[in-house]
Amino acid sequence: MGTSSTNDKISGAEIHFAPMQGFTDMAYYSAFSKHFAGVGYYYTPFFCVDDRLERTFFAGSDLVREKLVWQILPKDIDEMKVLTHFVLRQGGSMLNINLGCPYPMVTRRGRGAALISNPEMVVSMIDYIRNYTPLTVSIKTRLGLSRDDEVFPLLEALARKSCTQVIVHARTATQLYKGNVNTERFLECRLRFPEIDFVYNGDIVDTESFLNFTNLFQGQYKWMIGRGLLCDPFLADRITDNSDCLSELKRKDILQNFVFDLIEGIVSTSNDTGHALNRVKNQFIYLANAFPEPKRITRLVRRSKSTDELKTELWKKF
Repeated sequence: MGTSSTNDKISGAEIHFAPMQGFTDMAYYSAFSKHFAGVGYYYTPFFCVDDRLERTFFAGSDLVREKLVWQILPKDIDEMKVLTHFVLRQGGSMLNINLGCPYPMVTRRGRGAALISNPEMVVSMIDYIRNYTPLTVSIKTRLGLSRDDEVFPLLEALARKSCTQVIVHARTATQLYKGNVNTERFLECRLRFPEIDFVYNGDIVDTESFLNFTNLFQGQYKWMIGRGLLCDPFLADRITDNSDCLSELKRKDILQNFVFDLIEGIVSTSNDTGHALNRVKNQFIYLANAFPEPKRITRLVRRSKSTDELKTELWKKF
C-alpha cells in the first residue's frame, strides 16, 4: 500500500460513527445522514437499565434507522435481557454491547470496561442474543481496564464464539481519552485472532491521520470515528470518495443546510426553547471546528440568547 495513490488508500473503507453522549442523538444523525454520505453504521449512545427506556431513542429518519446499531451497557445477563428486548420493541436489528466505557462511575458498577475481565459473562450474553433473538451482535471494547493485555482472554472467548465483530478502542480505560493509542497492541490483536472481524477506533481526526493508520494496519478497512466526524462532518466523505474535490461554494452550501437542519431537528425534539438552545450550543463544542474561524463561531454561539438569534447570526457567516 506504500506505493498506492491517495485514492487507492481510501477506497473501500467502512465507516462506523462512534456514539457520543449529548451529541449523536437522532436529531444529529438525521441531519447528518441527509447531507453527508460515507457512514455505513450509526451507533446510539449507550443506555442501561437505570435510564428511562421509554424516553431513550429513537424517532429518526428511515435513512438512519436502517443503519442504526443500538449500544447497550449491561452489567450482567439479566440487565442484558431487559435492554435487548427493549431494542426489539423499537424495531432494532443490530446490537452492540459496550465494554469500552472507561469512566469510573460506570466501571465501579460492573459495566463498560469492567466487563473486559469477565469473558464468561460476555459469552453468555452473546449466546442468549443469538439463541433467543434475531439481532446481530457485536462488541465494543478497550484494551483493558488498567493493563493493555487484559483484552486477550476476552478475544480468545469471542473467537471461540465466532463473534460477528469486535470494535477495539486502542487505549486502556484508565487512559480515558488521553495519551497515545496503542497501535502495537491492536496489531497484536489482529495477528493473534485473524478470525475476528476487527473495527479500529481511536484518534482518527482527519484524512492524514486516517491514511497513517491505513499504512500501519495493512488490510484494515473497518473504522470507527467519533470526534473527528463531529469536528469535520465531511471526513467520512473524504475518506470514502475523496470529496475534497468539492468546490468551496458547494462545501459551504452543504454545511449551511446541515447546520440549519440540525438546529430545526433539535428544536422539534426539545422540551422547551431553553433546552433547545442548550442542546444546540453543546453541538458547537465540536461543530465550530467545521468553520474557517472556530473561535469566532464559538463566541457567537455562546452569546446567542435564542435559537432564532443564533440562526440569524450564523446566516451571516455563510
